[in-house]
Formats: sequence, C-alpha cells, structure tokens
Amino acid sequence: MKFSLYGLVLAGLLAGTAAWAGSGKTVDLRVDGQDRSIHTTASDVRGALAAAHLSVGDHDIVAPDLTSGISDGSHIVLRRGHLLHLRVNGQAKDVWVNADSVDEALSQLGFTRGEFVSVSRSKRLDAGATSLSIDTPKRVTFLVDGKKVPVLTAGPTVYQAIGDAGLYLGPKDRLSAKGTIRDGQVIRIQRVSYKQGVEQHVVPFATVQQADPSNYVGTNTVVRSGRAGSNKVIYQLIYVDGRYAGRAVLRTVPISAPVSQITKVGSKPAPAFVQSVAPGSAQQIAAGMVAARGWGGDQFSCLVSLWTKESGWRTDAANPSGAYGIPQALPGSKMSAAGADWQTSASTQITWGLGYIAGVYGTPCAAWAHSQATNWY
Repeated sequence: MKFSLYGLVLAGLLAGTAAWAGSGKTVDLRVDGQDRSIHTTASDVRGALAAAHLSVGDHDIVAPDLTSGISDGSHIVLRRGHLLHLRVNGQAKDVWVNADSVDEALSQLGFTRGEFVSVSRSKRLDAGATSLSIDTPKRVTFLVDGKKVPVLTAGPTVYQAIGDAGLYLGPKDRLSAKGTIRDGQVIRIQRVSYKQGVEQHVVPFATVQQADPSNYVGTNTVVRSGRAGSNKVIYQLIYVDGRYAGRAVLRTVPISAPVSQITKVGSKPAPAFVQSVAPGSAQQIAAGMVAARGWGGDQFSCLVSLWTKESGWRTDAANPSGAYGIPQALPGSKMSAAGADWQTSASTQITWGLGYIAGVYGTPCAAWAHSQATNWY
C-alpha cells in the first residue's frame, strides 16, 4: 500500500512536468553577437526577453519588435546601443551605435578603413561609453634640408605630422606654419644654428671741461689728453639653413678703460682783440693764449701775420722739409711735448708754438721781424 501511494505521487509529478514542458517554447537569442537559447512560456518577444532577464534601452534595437508573437524555435536579435565619445579631426561629438565592434560602428557611421583610429578596430564595444579619435589622413609636404619630404599623416597638428615624417625639429628651428594641418599643405622647416664671433671695439673717451678763472674766455687748454679704451665683444652668430642671418651680443669684456680728456676753459673776460676773433677758430684759441701770457693786441697781430704766412692757420699744413702744423714745427713731432694729439689739435699746436716763440724770440713781433728778414723763424 505504501509503495502504491509513492508511485501515484511520482506519477503525478512527472505528469505535471510533462504538461509544463509541453506548453513551453525554446527560443534562440542573439545578444550583441552572442548566441544563447532559453525555454519560456512567454507569448511575445517582450516576455521572452524578460524571461532571459534582459531589459531593452532607448537606444537598443530588437528584431522582431517587442510586441511580435513567438513560437518554438523563434529567433530574437537584441543589439545594444553603445555610446561613442568621438573626436573627428579635432571636433568632439557623441553618437549612439548598434554595433558589436569598433570596426562595425565606424562602418555604420560611414567611415572607411582609410581613417586613423585611436583604438583597435577589432575592439568589442562593452556596456560603457567608448572614446575614439578619428583622423582623416592628409598629404603634407615638408621643405627641409634642401629636399621635399611628403608624408601621409593624420596629424592633426604640424608637430605630429613632423613626427610621422620622421623629421627632427631642433629647439630653435623655424616653421612656416603651426597649429592644425590641412590637406595639401606645404610647410618649410628652416634649420637654425649658432656660432660665436669676437671683435675688439674702441671705447671713445669723454671730454671734461673745467672752468679756469685765471685764463680768458676762449682760451681752452688741454691739461690731460684723452685716451680711448677697448672692449672685447662676443657675439652669437645666427645661421639659417647654413646662411648668415644676423648676430646678437652675448657679453662684453672690458680690455682697457678710456681716460677722459680734461680741458681748462678760460672764464675771465677777454680783451677786445680776443673778442674780435671768430668764435671757435684757431685764431680765437691763440688770442686767448696770447692774452694769458700778458701780450697785447699788437703781439697778436704779429702772430696772425706770422702763422698766416707759415701755414694759413691749418693744423694739417705740411712742408716737404718736414715742418708741420700751424706753427710749422720742424719736425712736427716736437709738438708731442704739448700733447699726444699734436697732429690734429689746434690748441696743442698753438700751445707749443707760443712756447717756442717765447723761448727763442721773446715775443711774436720779434719772431715776425725775424721771419721778414730771413724768410724763416
């Protein structure tokens, strides 16, 4: 009796299972390219997907649609929507695709296999967003080192195109264009190099004037001759594509300092004969010195006659005999005792000449009388 009851229960269970199995369906699912089968009692696609614990988002595609009825052996395809963060030739945008891989997504969006993509085309798209950079190849020609270097590059910048061309860009090299490249662009690279050059420069001396109340106005006396100094100037020489293009001073090294020239400038009101001479002329300098020696206008008049005859008051007057300058010193180098600038300075030549007259003849009129008698002095 016990075994008979067990048999009845077991038979009932089997019968119930058989009845459930007979009312269910086997449905083939393809979800994002992956195949699986489910057994369900659902009557439509929506119910079958729910039985498989699959939800359908706004960007997903289902075939057939959710309301379509199903039967045993039906096929349902679910393609998930995938968000792509795209940067196309530098421009950002977001798009949704229903694709299983990057390659399929690009094909859906109309891109060819010629574009440069930042990730592998075979990469499968997952549930999250995928970031992609897509760049259309551009033909760029570089003019560098005397030749043309063409390159097919995605860029998008000039610097990236230089790297794609396998070119080296020095830190000081010059580019004819920067920023984003464009198809067919020609870009010049100029090689910049440097050398050093050295020159020695003269540093002019300054002239310092000191008031001298003991001498007449117009009497200027050099009490210390000036001497020019010198500097060593080191330059950076700039070459562009091997040709000299300019220079810049790197540093200056002093060699010798200039020595200022000191000139005593008479400030005592001058006698009438001094004031009557043209300002700034050699004769005005002489008039002041004549007055400073205590000689009067008559002596200055004799001096004018003497040196007009000898040199015409020219500092560069030269005689074949070797006589030189306003006083016609023989030889001219004698005047170096009065100053190193004896060849060009009227003040130095006149200082020496008056000293010579005073020492040999006593006064300009005595020297002029001797010149008239002998034709020399």
